[in-house]
Amino acid sequence: MDKKYSFEDLLEIMEKLRSEDGCPWDREQTHESIKRSIMEEGYELIEAIDGKNPEKMADESGDLLLQVVFHAQIGKEQGEYDISDVTDAICKKLIHRHPHVFGDAKAENSDEVLDSWDQIKRQDREQKTVAEELRGISKYLPSLTRAEKIQGKVEKTGYFFNDTKNIADSVANKLKMIDENADKIVAEKYLGQALFDIVTVAKRAGIDAEVALSREISGFISEFEKYERETK
Repeated sequence: MDKKYSFEDLLEIMEKLRSEDGCPWDREQTHESIKRSIMEEGYELIEAIDGKNPEKMADESGDLLLQVVFHAQIGKEQGEYDISDVTDAICKKLIHRHPHVFGDAKAENSDEVLDSWDQIKRQDREQKTVAEELRGISKYLPSLTRAEKIQGKVEKTGYFFNDTKNIADSVANKLKMIDENADKIVAEKYLGQALFDIVTVAKRAGIDAEVALSREISGFISEFEKYERETK
């Protein structure tokens, strides 16, 4: 029977790869040189989840876990942090942000859990206003996803976005302004506003704009493949 490796084995393998007797490429890497891999591996895991393929999900989860371990090993070598700091931090966070499980607080449903989580998170980050919380949403998120998260948070405050018909008219007008405006900076502003409005429509329809665009891209590739075959 093949050996089934453990988390401890992964740590030992990563340490070996970074050692003098290990891999030249792995030794050369830094936090900065491999940071994009976190995003790429995360998206590949999402693709496996969407494909409902458990074996692929396990494989891609391993690739994502490797990125965490890789950074922790670099951090250990540089005296910054190690994997025990990673596990300690997330365990403390989970306990702290689940007072209804590990403390005396009460939460009767998922909505109350999320409200409690957000409140504790704001307190931890010393965010006194919703605007400060919005600025705390990572700028490195895909923009459509970031827009959806921001809209969701402001709607909880009672902020109201235009109805779908008015948004459709607004988007059409902005697209016209883009077409007619030679100033690229101004045109970019109108395009950004149009995309933000489209996210509002998607959110109301229960559609993930990021997923919708990704699927449209995949569909386009299939259509282009057909076009390419027919034109050869």
